[in-house]
Amino acid sequence: MTAEIWKVSLHGGHSGDFCLHGGDTLEEMLEAAVEFGYATFGVTAHSPRTDAKFLYPEEIEASYSPADLDRDFTNYVSTCRELATKFEDRLEVLVGAEIEIVPELGYVEEVTSLRRRHKLDYIVGSVHWVDELPIDVTRELFDEAVENRDGLEPFLVRYFNLVEQMVSDLRPEVVGHIDRPRLYTGDAPEFDSVPVLDAIDAALEACLKADSILDLNVSAIRKELEHPYPAPKILEKAKELGIPFCFGDDSHRTSAVGENIAVGRRYLLDHGITSITKLTKLDGSTAKQQMFL
Repeated sequence: MTAEIWKVSLHGGHSGDFCLHGGDTLEEMLEAAVEFGYATFGVTAHSPRTDAKFLYPEEIEASYSPADLDRDFTNYVSTCRELATKFEDRLEVLVGAEIEIVPELGYVEEVTSLRRRHKLDYIVGSVHWVDELPIDVTRELFDEAVENRDGLEPFLVRYFNLVEQMVSDLRPEVVGHIDRPRLYTGDAPEFDSVPVLDAIDAALEACLKADSILDLNVSAIRKELEHPYPAPKILEKAKELGIPFCFGDDSHRTSAVGENIAVGRRYLLDHGITSITKLTKLDGSTAKQQMFL
């Protein structure tokens, strides 16, 4: 399939050789990206966590340690760079990381060190943990995190406060699936409460100040939600503020590479958004480019 300039994903490529809940190799996923017609494919392996209390259940089952995660991430970076060279005449491959936790102390230094040590092209800033519990692994863990906050509304306020904090501290080039709790809540009425709306607005203002791109993440469709991340009200608010979007397929196997990107394109167009902003390598650094849909 011929590459089209709007076919860009800046969040995905979580391959099975570097992610225990992924499938297929990174090279196979890049081949799938070429087949789909991507012009640019950003690979964003999960960042290594440095504290064992942030290991995921499958990592604990596999007897992983933080040192194992660091080793795998180092191997990911070197492999992805080799493949980027191999694919350069067919596909622009960016080497990134999805920063997925915001512990109370030390994460800014950890992420800064990770970026510098591996010379990453960019990062996707995501929040996957609230009060030291993963919120998108199982419904049971999500419910426990909500219960810890005495209900869905205070949980959502805490979640969006963490997004605001993460964006302000790290200034990620891309902010990942900003309303991720919808995975288990759908469009719950608590999203429309004043405290939650205020927290969402603050998170979006932080995105604007950090000059971040919002991840129009179509994995929500794969998970049978009505809309991609973010939901229409957040999308419209971001549009009013002038925050740009780019697609993320959040692929964890070849079958998800490019899946529902066309749905995401139609979603943006239906809301009057006619362009995306992608990242590209330019003169040895990562630059932004606007692409019309």
